[in-house]
Amino acid sequence: AMAPVEMENKDFLQKTAREHKLESKVMDNGLKELTMHIGEHTYPVFLGYNKLPELVAELRKLDLDKVFLGYDEMTAKYCGPRLEAELTKQGVLFEKCVMGLTEAAKTVATLDMILEQFLKGGGSRKTVMVPVGGGIVSNTFGLAAGLLFRGIRLVQVPTSFLNAHDAASSSQKQAVNHAGYKNIVGLYHCPTMVLVDTSFYASLGKSQMKAGLGELTKNAALFGGVHLELIKKTVAVKGTHLSGEDLVEATFTGIAAKDMLLRLDPREKHIALLFEYGHTIGHALELTEGTVTSHGEGVAIGMLGASFIANRLGIMSDADKAAHDQLIEWLDPEIFLPERELTEEVLDKVLHDNKRGYIAEKEGHAPFILNKRIGEMHYPNIYYLEYVPVPLVKEAIEYVLARMRKRGYHPEATEGVPKVATRRAAKPLKRHPSSFVYGDDLPEPKVAKALEQGVSSEHTISMRAPDKF
Repeated sequence: AMAPVEMENKDFLQKTAREHKLESKVMDNGLKELTMHIGEHTYPVFLGYNKLPELVAELRKLDLDKVFLGYDEMTAKYCGPRLEAELTKQGVLFEKCVMGLTEAAKTVATLDMILEQFLKGGGSRKTVMVPVGGGIVSNTFGLAAGLLFRGIRLVQVPTSFLNAHDAASSSQKQAVNHAGYKNIVGLYHCPTMVLVDTSFYASLGKSQMKAGLGELTKNAALFGGVHLELIKKTVAVKGTHLSGEDLVEATFTGIAAKDMLLRLDPREKHIALLFEYGHTIGHALELTEGTVTSHGEGVAIGMLGASFIANRLGIMSDADKAAHDQLIEWLDPEIFLPERELTEEVLDKVLHDNKRGYIAEKEGHAPFILNKRIGEMHYPNIYYLEYVPVPLVKEAIEYVLARMRKRGYHPEATEGVPKVATRRAAKPLKRHPSSFVYGDDLPEPKVAKALEQGVSSEHTISMRAPDKF
């Protein structure tokens, strides 16, 4: 069900979570077709394991003159040959362009190179942009698609587990970094379709698998239900050793979480802020010079900081904290931490987090999204943001750093696995202070007013998902 013009109270949101079903069907050719909703906009996501011929057949149905394939250095080597062979077999013409692997390559200069290659290669309004890779490739080539001819069709082909259920399949945000700021130059441009073959994940190492599973661990804490069951039957018993079919189900479930909230909040400015859970300390750790971790692992580590804070504030009981933290223990996230004292550096980045600006500044406090228990979020206002005293934030950072140092860092064995460079910017990137909080970024006044009315005296909201779809 679509959101009413006015969300009368949080009961509507809770009912949405409880009754949500991702529109999906199994096709005759074995593919799963999912319908993703971003506000009023919908597009199909085709999902399968070892189904490249069937996926390319879906691409062929578009009225196109050629496709423009966008790769990074790794996907050009490990995914390109299979995809290009299938395109050739089915008579689809293509051009290709390769960008760098890291955030340092996600620049206006790279964007300019892509636009120039597209036009010199004979690209037209009928050409379809096809990024093949992780989030960096999806973002950069997605932005090019939004700019060319004021918007050409975009078909995302995610090859990383994280990107398959996160940016590529379930976001319209496309951007590059500039002047030291992350994702500062960009636009909104929805895909026409998304093609996911989980066999492409075969080139991923343990860290990249944990990157995707970290976001799904976060969904388990947010929504419980089917998302919690997924973690219990995969990560809890198999670690990162998931079968191709496990990965289809995991990707499907991850997309379902995004579908549920983005149909209500397409620009991710109020209810979909929930997806930022764990990101405040997690992002700060990722952006601290010398640290090495994947995004999903960083988020999971950040969740430990959030549960520490919620417990100390009396929002989360000891028993609920233990159940919450068990999710992260199953994932077993890793992070390399430099020997130097990091608390003040991480705290400084928390205090400049992009969630500032949604609620009024309060001296000596930082805004955090907090969990009460699995499937139930703390709900102090329409943005889910609680004021946390800075000394308690500092304690939480010290707790997380001590816990992760005790765990240690053991890089994976790379035998038989393509060596993937750590995806880190040459210099840590900043979030611009006004990135998210002005103009049309704020919720519709009616929605905001109605959501505000939904805050209960208990200040919690249950977004528990169904136990199965």
